[in-house]
Amino acid sequence: MELIVDYPRMTMETELLLLPVAAGALAFATLKLRKQRQYRQLQTDQRALVERYGAQLNLPGRLPDALPDFQQRLATVADVLPDAAFTQLRDAALRHRQIERSYFPVHKQGGTIAYEDLHQAAPEIVAFYQSDDLRRICSAIIGEPVLPTPLHDQSSCSLLFYDRPRDHIGWHYDYNFYNGRHFTVLLPLVNRHLGADRLSSAQLEIRHGDREVMIPTPPNTLIVFEGARVFHRVTRLGENELRVMLSMTFCTRPQSSLFKGTVRRFKDIAYFGVRALWT
Repeated sequence: MELIVDYPRMTMETELLLLPVAAGALAFATLKLRKQRQYRQLQTDQRALVERYGAQLNLPGRLPDALPDFQQRLATVADVLPDAAFTQLRDAALRHRQIERSYFPVHKQGGTIAYEDLHQAAPEIVAFYQSDDLRRICSAIIGEPVLPTPLHDQSSCSLLFYDRPRDHIGWHYDYNFYNGRHFTVLLPLVNRHLGADRLSSAQLEIRHGDREVMIPTPPNTLIVFEGARVFHRVTRLGENELRVMLSMTFCTRPQSSLFKGTVRRFKDIAYFGVRALWT
């Protein structure tokens, strides 16, 4: 006796509902593959521009005479770069002002330029981030070797623009998307009131025990901290002020799990838009 199994057939309504899902999945896969090809080419291009612009920066090739203590997971180095190198980085940041603005009520308001965009807009900054000099000084301050985070992470190296009144970011930790320890490295490029000889109103503050401590951020000061362990914020910018920060990340093991990578992409939407989903 032949056994006949009558499998239920999808209705036309179900098929119509699945069509947008399939189309969306295909579009996402196409964009993802295209972005992967772009990153492979960008990785090749990066090696050439790091060699070219790294030589132009003429970094000192040695550590500062004295290194700060990192026991509190935060340290600063004043006047870290020679004047000529710092001026090159500052001018590179200011010549390209097509920033992506983001606004989240109460928590954040400001502008950014993503890592991949900096390769064309400000290659000097990419060369600095990838330099042996910066990696050596960060490793020496932290007390263990660190490496830059990957090219597809838009926050690996980015410019943060506070250029409108009330630009700020509220209290937060920097989520660690990697398997090793993760560090935020800041270099203020511009921080001034445009009509007076003083720094802007926007200040980096950390929560130390039950106290709020202001961390000085004049231009050419290197600030290194373990953002996943240091609770911090930037206060609001005032009228006629400008604050431009070079923000970089380093990690002891810059590998990530599938879950952490997915979370990172969704986080990056807040700064770099929907394109972050297929980075």
